[in-house]
Amino acid sequence: MDEVTPNEISRTLNVSALTFRNWLRAEKAAGHPLLAGHEYRSHYRFTRSEADRLIAEYQASDGRARAPGRPPRGAGTVPPTHPPPNAVRTVDHRRKRWPTRAPGTNESGDPFGGLALSDDPGHRITETWMDQQVVTLADLLRPGLGAVVVGINPSPVSVAAGHYYQGSLGQRFYKRLDQAGVIDLSAAGFEDDAAFAAGIGFTDVVKRPTARAGGLRPGELKHGRELLEAKLDDLQVPKILFTFKASAETLLGPLDKPGRQAERTLAGADIFVMPGPMARTELVERALRTLRTWWDS
Repeated sequence: MDEVTPNEISRTLNVSALTFRNWLRAEKAAGHPLLAGHEYRSHYRFTRSEADRLIAEYQASDGRARAPGRPPRGAGTVPPTHPPPNAVRTVDHRRKRWPTRAPGTNESGDPFGGLALSDDPGHRITETWMDQQVVTLADLLRPGLGAVVVGINPSPVSVAAGHYYQGSLGQRFYKRLDQAGVIDLSAAGFEDDAAFAAGIGFTDVVKRPTARAGGLRPGELKHGRELLEAKLDDLQVPKILFTFKASAETLLGPLDKPGRQAERTLAGADIFVMPGPMARTELVERALRTLRTWWDS
């Protein structure tokens, strides 16, 4: 069985290995079921599903330890698409600070609870979604595109920044596109702007932002699927790139594996599904080689 180490998880979270290990120790002391049987001074080892769960719980807790007996925050959810608070990264030869939540805030009834919206709205707009006004990201679509990137729905951190895929997992997606030669991260400006100028569009199945896909309401995926199919029919784009398997399965049904879906098309377009954020290194490398060939075809 494949195993994931704490160091691998800490790199996904963009925190130091020591910070994450200290959190694991605190969670063990609080009685976390994945850590309760861990022996002192032995090495932590997790399955990939366990690693995904720990990523979700760490980010939902903002890296803070919980009181003994209190259930983990975010337990049973998929990893949210935003980085830990106050994370600062260098991107495109400039400093970019992640939108952060004020201490003690949460997302009860408000996906942006505690998030500071960027002064420059970028692609952030207010539009009607299922008879409700929502703050979201505008579709980056136009005639003549060579490809469209499709996600489930925008993350609050991306909407706060005004640009697509500004969370830690979204940035990993961009890095993989750069590795495959699809985009060039050395260019100045935000990644979605550079990609759009190069003929790559962006949209989502659902336009209402949530911290995780599990926060979607009944009927939203069906409603979004119908709207998206109509958009893609109008565009007649030759290629569609799904950021996650879950977004592809919303429109295509169950899939065996990521990569090129040779037997499937959508609105006449060829389809490629990116590997998951915690996929094995060899699987990711193989998928990116396939992506490069598919992209150049």
